[in-house]
Amino acid sequence: MAQGKVSVASLNTGNGATKAVERSILMIGVGTENLQQIVAINAQSDFDTLISSADSELKTQLNAWLRNGDDLVSGWAIPITAGDNILGLIDTAMDQDISPEIIVICSPVTGKADVEAYQAKMQSILSSHARRVRLLVAAPGCDPTADTGQTWAAHLAAVQPLVDGVVADRVAVIPSLYGDELGAVAGRLCKSSITIADSPMRVQTGALSLSPSPVDKLGLPLTSAVTAALDNIRFSCTQFYPDFDGIYFGDVNMLDAQGGDFQKIETGRVVDMAARQVRIKAIYQIKNRRLNNSANGTAFGKSVLGKPLRDMAKSTNIGSNKFPGLIREPKDDSISLTFTSATQLNVLMKVQPIDSPSTILVGIQLDNAE
Repeated sequence: MAQGKVSVASLNTGNGATKAVERSILMIGVGTENLQQIVAINAQSDFDTLISSADSELKTQLNAWLRNGDDLVSGWAIPITAGDNILGLIDTAMDQDISPEIIVICSPVTGKADVEAYQAKMQSILSSHARRVRLLVAAPGCDPTADTGQTWAAHLAAVQPLVDGVVADRVAVIPSLYGDELGAVAGRLCKSSITIADSPMRVQTGALSLSPSPVDKLGLPLTSAVTAALDNIRFSCTQFYPDFDGIYFGDVNMLDAQGGDFQKIETGRVVDMAARQVRIKAIYQIKNRRLNNSANGTAFGKSVLGKPLRDMAKSTNIGSNKFPGLIREPKDDSISLTFTSATQLNVLMKVQPIDSPSTILVGIQLDNAE
């Protein structure tokens, strides 16, 4: 004999929203208030109270971040005193579950060893916390003091050793020519009206809001020849166009090796975003028997693990205008699954960015046809 029984269970398939890391920053620099403390910041924050009442290294960059971002920017800041252990404070932030997309270091690097140490720290964070973080750090600007300062040529020679021969695909170095372009480009990267796949070079994002244009010890202004020379040795800096109003930014050059895939920040940002989201999907599939070494099992795995890529590839239509997604639509061979044993699955995924021109050459000819 038996009696009827009904039980209803709610199944968690891992298809919900995940924490959005993109566009969040952790900015570290010299201040006077809340020293060595992690303070939450957004567009409504009072930096006079949180950071310093007078001008300071950190407040200068945060104000530039706000001017060049928007009303949705958010993140964290750590005011420090000169000489504080920045790497140790980054560890403290990680241990307190602070998870930014980008760390911004306002104190200029003084040697190649500093840049390499920041790269090592980013790799350590990836290994120990599974967090994919990129770092922007300041380099010294050109000293305009008439007697003891530098010419533009001397400044170029002085900063070149900072990055010469360095391989650091998660670090970019920005010389402080204007004094606040580090915060400005950070704001541009955090701007919600553009995608993480867009280069900071994108002119339609608008001109940068910066401090007055710099000069060298001879009183000579910054020229495009100087910024091009800095860009050529892998620094990231401003640029401008003849007879075109406004100051813009060039590529944010990550210090990847020559020929590397991640020499531009936007390429790494979309891959990092895909990796973050796929990781959560993969965790939900641990010991899920639907994902198995059969045709149906691998098809299920491709569908589940490929969803973040399909979402990132979605375009947006505004009237007749179509704005592309972050990446190209995944192809049939964009995801492959291989069971190397009964308990280990290897997954290979391909992400294809969408190209955009940084050099446009136009030829114009007369049309004499009748």
